[in-house]
Parts: sequence; structure tokens; C-alpha cells
Amino acid sequence: MKKKIHNDNLLLILLITLLGVAMTANTVSAATATQTAKGIRVYVQNKEIHPRAASVIQGGSVYVEFRSVVQALGIKFKYDAAGKQITATSEDATFKVDLKTKKTFVNGSPYTYDSNVPMVIGSGADALVAITLYSETDYISADYDKTNKIVKVYEDLHGKPKKADLKKIQALIKAHYQTLDGFQSIDKLEMESWREYTVMLADVSFRKTETELLDRVEHVTLEMEHKPDASWTIHNIEINNTEYLDYTSLINKEVNVPAADQMAIHELLAAYCKAIKDKDVDAELALQDPANLTAGDEKSLRNLREWSTRNFDLEYTEEQAVIVSYSANQAVVYWVCTLQVKKDSSKLTERLYSLTSVVKNKDKWYFDSNEEIALGSEVIE
Repeated sequence: MKKKIHNDNLLLILLITLLGVAMTANTVSAATATQTAKGIRVYVQNKEIHPRAASVIQGGSVYVEFRSVVQALGIKFKYDAAGKQITATSEDATFKVDLKTKKTFVNGSPYTYDSNVPMVIGSGADALVAITLYSETDYISADYDKTNKIVKVYEDLHGKPKKADLKKIQALIKAHYQTLDGFQSIDKLEMESWREYTVMLADVSFRKTETELLDRVEHVTLEMEHKPDASWTIHNIEINNTEYLDYTSLINKEVNVPAADQMAIHELLAAYCKAIKDKDVDAELALQDPANLTAGDEKSLRNLREWSTRNFDLEYTEEQAVIVSYSANQAVVYWVCTLQVKKDSSKLTERLYSLTSVVKNKDKWYFDSNEEIALGSEVIE
């Protein structure tokens, strides 16, 4: 006699059968995902790491385990199981992954690469994140080599320097300037930009030496190069402006000069003012030291005077001239002049302060234009 199967037993058998099929399908799906993930290798700072959770590709995006990557970068990792949050912090970057909402934050700001693409896969401490999350910082980059199936996460040499890098840069710049005579201090050092070179702006103070008359501050731009071995070098230094301190005190620094030379030097200065007033380029050129005057200098001066003659009617007037340094064939003059555009009341008058070098050549005094230093200027109301 055949046993009768009740409806409830039939439903139970059907349920078990379907569950077995589903489990088999999940096993196949998981195996396929694992096989795909096993083909992806992960490198952090050029060293291969082995994440606890396998990397995957989903919807064209690459996902790697967050914990292993940030720890390999030297960033402190924390998992809050109760709050379902993952955080990673360093002195240069902060990350937060909210596993409840699947939202991610970098340096306190929400980050979404594509609203249609999830940033987080999985849950718990081994959650995966899209590699674009790392590149949201200013100094970390992440790439995927599709051909070789390699994820690379690294500190970009052209990225923003970390705080530790800035300390290295500061030490390097200070070491450079300590080799220069008269160096006193670096009063300001700040980063302006970064990419191929990290550009730093600095104010560097110097005390006057035996051959100099004034303390000064050099406002400089330094290009710093980040080498592949993570070291730093100074690529280039450009002095944007030199600020000479307390230069008006030079009026009281007059030195003793033989009467004949003193008269000749003052006549040279007066002749220059007259040449400017008369727009006489030839007379101005005749006052330049022939030993240093080149064809290029002469051409530049003629072009400058031609331009100024077309546009301005200049009056150059000497206010003060004090010889502050003297030897038999060379002297330095602290020279204060006013420059005014005549016949135009709308144009301001400027007072110009300079240290002008003059040299004696065959018993005649000339300007040594290569050594002239502009100290400063002010507008006369």
C-alpha cells in the first residue's frame, strides 16, 4: 500500500529542494567572484600586499579592501562595530566609511565619484572601497593596470607634500642658507603650489657683512624636487625682490673722499640728471663705464629712452647724494632723486632711493650700471 504524502510535507520537500538549488547557485557565484578576484594583485608604495578580503571589479569599478591599504600607507585604522563605521586617520588625511549608509568622507567632506556606482562593497572591518577614494586626497594616487590586473596605491611624488615632507623641505632650505655669509633667519616659509615642483615662498633675513652697507630681506621663490627615492632637493632659487632695511640712515654714513674725486663724482651725477632732462641718449651713454658697456646694453638703453621720450616728458632731480664707500678707483653713492612727469599734474612724483656704483677708468669717473641697487621708492603727494 502506497503511503500518502500530505500537502504540508510536499511543501517542505519543495522548499528544501529550492534551498539546495539556491545554495548551489550562491556557491558557484562566490567561486566565480573569487576566481576573478584572485587575478588582481595589490601594491602599496611599490610593495605587494595581501588583503584579507579579495579585490573585485563591479560595474567597471575596482574595489580593494580598505583596511589593508590604509595600514600599508601608515594610516591608523579603526573599526566601530556598534556604530558600523570605519575611520582612518593620519596627520595629512582622514577617511570615514559609514557602512549603514554606504557613504564615504575624505578630510571631513562627503565624496561620491558617481551616484550610480557604490563606493563601498561588503560590511564589517574587511569592507571594500572603490580605489577612486584614495585619489581624493591631495597626495595619494590609485591606478588600475587592466592588462596586468594590478592595483597600485601610492604617495604621488607630484602631489601635495605631507607635513613630514614640509619638515624635510624646511630643514633643507635652512641648511642651504646657513652656508651663505650674513644669513640670520628664515622669517616666513609657505607653500604656494605643487605638481612637477613644489613651490615654496620664503623671506630670508641677512645681516650686513664687512663688504655690505645694509641688512636685507630676500623674498625668494624656491622650486623643490621630490626624487623617486622620496628625498628632496632644491631645483631652483629665484630672488623676487630684495628689501633693504633702514636705508635712509645712509644719509649719515658719508666717508672721507679726496676733494678732486668728490667733485668729479658729483659732476657725474649732475650730468646724468641733465642727460635725462635733455633726452640725450648719447650723453647718457657717454657716462657709462666703457669697460662694461656692450652693444646689447647700448641698444637696450636706446630702446628704453625712445619709449620714454614718446610717452613721457621726464624730469630727474637730485635731492641728496652721499658717498658712503670709497677707494681709489671705485665708490658707492647713496643717491636720492625725484622723478616727475612734467606738464601732467595727474602723474605722481616719485622719490627714488638707490646705491649707485661709480668707477674710475683712465682718471675719469663713470657709472657702473651693473652694480646699481634700487633701495626703495615713495610717492610724493
